[in-house]
Amino acid sequence: MFPLTPTRLVFACLALACLVACGEEPTAPTRDLAEPRRGRVLLVGLDGAAPALVDRLLAEARLPHLAELARRGARGTIRSLTPIESPLVWNTIATGKLPADHGILGFAHPSADGTRALYLSTDRRVHALWNIASDAGRRVGVVGFWNTYPPDLINGVMASDHLIARNVEGYREMTGAGAVPPGPVVHPAEWEARANEIFRDATPLTSFANPLEGDPDLPGYLALAGDDLPRRFAEDAALTKLALAIEGELHPDLLMVLLPGIDRASHFLWGSLIDDQSIYAEELRLSPAERQAGRRALETYYAYVDALLGLLVARYDDEDLILVVSDHGFEPGRGLGILTGVHEGEAALDGIAFARGPGIVPGSSIRDFSVADVTPTLLSFMGLPIGADMAGRVAAFVEVASGSAVATVRTHDTSAIARMPLGASGAEGEIIEQLEKLGYIE
Repeated sequence: MFPLTPTRLVFACLALACLVACGEEPTAPTRDLAEPRRGRVLLVGLDGAAPALVDRLLAEARLPHLAELARRGARGTIRSLTPIESPLVWNTIATGKLPADHGILGFAHPSADGTRALYLSTDRRVHALWNIASDAGRRVGVVGFWNTYPPDLINGVMASDHLIARNVEGYREMTGAGAVPPGPVVHPAEWEARANEIFRDATPLTSFANPLEGDPDLPGYLALAGDDLPRRFAEDAALTKLALAIEGELHPDLLMVLLPGIDRASHFLWGSLIDDQSIYAEELRLSPAERQAGRRALETYYAYVDALLGLLVARYDDEDLILVVSDHGFEPGRGLGILTGVHEGEAALDGIAFARGPGIVPGSSIRDFSVADVTPTLLSFMGLPIGADMAGRVAAFVEVASGSAVATVRTHDTSAIARMPLGASGAEGEIIEQLEKLGYIE
């Protein structure tokens, strides 16, 4: 259903009065089926959500919101890229183009002075989905997507991937004599203070307690990680709160939200799911009690994120398209230091995919779907042309519903992308430290 705004209410009342005056019975409104779809779009990324674990938890009825999406829509997998590195994959998801074309080739690159520099939004050479939708006059919200600092000047709100790190203790502000004020991590500027306030708000969104802390049976090696793992619980909640605030105020045509916690928890706890502990070094092998506690924590975290997803999905109706994807799965392996889960080989190449919306057959399967197909698929649903220079195509589950040929243009990359000023965000040190701990950079 379309929301009953004050404007629509006025016109509806005028129309009803006219019909009554003319002595006719009011009839249900009709919609021209040839008209491009104008339902809203919700894209939720669950970084690192593994199909095998999701399938088992669905079978155990522990992911009710993903189960409901599957019941009312389609479920399957999404094929990732190699190397399986999140910045490459999420930028392909957001642009429909491969890394060689979009320009994000890793987590960091050598800078002119020989040090490491993080890939930034300024390194992305092409228009992303949010730019294309914005340029078409659609309202857009973007929360937490990789390489979105400095934020693009979109028709809506963009909270960049530097927002979380800036809110970690010790990085919340840069002060002192001669300190350079940190660059804005949220567009527009008035939303930055609001985002920071949301991150400081500890009000719980769900009834879940943090499964990543407080259990004395959790693997002993987690003590070496300090608060790196437990704080993911609050971070995913804060990103969800921010997305809900954007949705409530802007009611955007396109809302894109990326929750990173499952990936981080899986790096530390995937070994808890593995029966054969001999694949790990002696110091990483878990006792039965540790395995049970680690498995319980990881599975509960999946259920927690499912609950956050439910809060987002509840804002959307049957006219809207909801797409939930991950960038890859997980596999057992020895990562840097105390990591027991990796995503390096064929076993981790598929992520999850769930879709619900007009024309999607309830209970159907998603097949032959790749990370490059996300942007063309969502553009088509919104009635916007896809770029002929995109590597992906419109997914079959949306083609069935479209009722018309897919419109194309040669390219969407015909203008410069306007962004907020580029400068140090104050989060670079925290981000690099986290990437080092995860073994993503040396």
